[in-house]
Amino acid sequence: MSGPSCRLLRGLWLALLLTSLIAAANAQAQPQPAPEFDNAYKAELAAESAALRARIQQWPAPLQAMNQQISAALRANDPEQARRIAEDLSRRDPANADVKNFLGKLQAVNGQPGAAVQLFDEAIKLSPDNRWFYVNKAGAQAELRDLPNALATARALTARYPQWSIGLNLEAALLDGLDREPEALRAYERAVAGTPPSAQILTNQGLLLRRQGRQADARASYEAALRVQPGYGRAEAELASLPR
Repeated sequence: MSGPSCRLLRGLWLALLLTSLIAAANAQAQPQPAPEFDNAYKAELAAESAALRARIQQWPAPLQAMNQQISAALRANDPEQARRIAEDLSRRDPANADVKNFLGKLQAVNGQPGAAVQLFDEAIKLSPDNRWFYVNKAGAQAELRDLPNALATARALTARYPQWSIGLNLEAALLDGLDREPEALRAYERAVAGTPPSAQILTNQGLLLRRQGRQADARASYEAALRVQPGYGRAEAELASLPR
């Protein structure tokens, strides 16, 4: 990926994968979002982790036991063992979208985005309503520098969830990475109007406005971000760096 928005997207996507990996493996794990995420992202990730824990609790006991083995392998810093157990679990329960998604995350953090894309795609086909599966797939496609298809995935997400600000933020960042700035700004406008309100998204909008030389509009975005989340560090830093 290239360009400020895509570099930011890559960092956030990798952080998302890493911070959610243990929670995906362990029904009792609590999500620990990385500091880069604002309150909106943290709340959305926490909600998905809670939903995942509830789904895992409905698995048959032998599969729950395998899930605990995966968790133990990850905590022992043995992702290869975790992958082997997860693949066995997937063979036993091939229609389990959460396991496909987890395997995709493992491939992604191990530097295999191509294999990750395939697994995320399988997860989406099994559970097309899970928003984070699309985020994961688009991130892996962007990691492969396949921005057009990453954008197509993001737009499949925003077509299904047109008011979800997180998906619209992803679409905007990919449009910006493709040097389609007018469309990116429109996507940011939709994201800002969507839910949940996000200081991170407003800050991203401000960064693009600033690159376009629209300093006053950028300032307004940063100030709006701080109204959404007082003390949000990225917005404070960008606001302080604007020429007076």
